[in-house]
Amino acid sequence: MKIAIDLDNTITFAPKFFSQLTHSLKENNYVYVITNRDMSIWADTKKELRDLGIHYNHLIFTADKKTAIIENEIEALFEDTDEYFLDVPEEIVVLKIREPGNFDFTKKKWIYGNRTGINIDD
Repeated sequence: MKIAIDLDNTITFAPKFFSQLTHSLKENNYVYVITNRDMSIWADTKKELRDLGIHYNHLIFTADKKTAIIENEIEALFEDTDEYFLDVPEEIVVLKIREPGNFDFTKKKWIYGNRTGINIDD
């Protein structure tokens, strides 16, 4: 299986979990780390992933995650930002990471914009 994991606010929010997960996946799966970071910090990003103990087969730098996911035939995506998975085909499994940028832990509510959410309480 081809699995992509977002870096910022996904891996960086739960590094121990993703370190254990990526190492458990490495035998029979292909793991991509995908990030919207600028390619100029490629070496720093590789060092950060090594320091966090993240196993991966391929590191993708792109602002167009949808295209990268489709072109690489990724089957599952871990991501915290709704905008990055709104347009991926429905057969791609999306696992949304709950973190302070998308979830209010005090109010126990998801944070959505008009483009990404529908209020069902209306």
